Amino acid sequence: MSPMKSPLHRAVRPVQHRRAKKTLSEEVRNAYKTLVITVLVMVVSTSVTYLYVNSLKPAKGYLLKQLQADYDDLESIQGRLNQEVIEAQSFIHIQNSDVLRRMEVAQKGDTAYIDESPVAEAGGSHRAD
Repeated sequence: MSPMKSPLHRAVRPVQHRRAKKTLSEEVRNAYKTLVITVLVMVVSTSVTYLYVNSLKPAKGYLLKQLQADYDDLESIQGRLNQEVIEAQSFIHIQNSDVLRRMEVAQKGDTAYIDESPVAEAGGSHRAD
C-alpha cells in the first residue's frame, strides 16, 4: 500500500477570500454616496431638533406669563400685609386698642423697681414710696 493519505485525512488550507479590486471611479462613487447620506442624516436630525426646541418656546412663554402674574399677585398681597403690620404697630392704634383701655393704673405703692445695684443683681427689689 502506498503511504498516500486519504483525502479525508489530508490537512485543509483555509480558503482566503480576496476582495475584488474596485476601480477608482467605483470608490469615488461609494464615497460620494456615503457623504450624501451622512449630510442628509445630519440635516434631518438638525431640523427635527430645531422644530422640537421651537415647539417648546410657546409653552415656556405661557409658563413665564403665569409665573409673572403669580409674582405680581404675591407682591400686592405682601404690600397689603406690610400695610396691616404697620397699622397694627402704629402708636395711635396701640393707644386706641381695647386692651390698653381695660388696663388699670397701678397704685403708687404697688410698683416695684429693680435697682442697678449688687443687691438688685442678686434678685432683690424694693417698693417705691
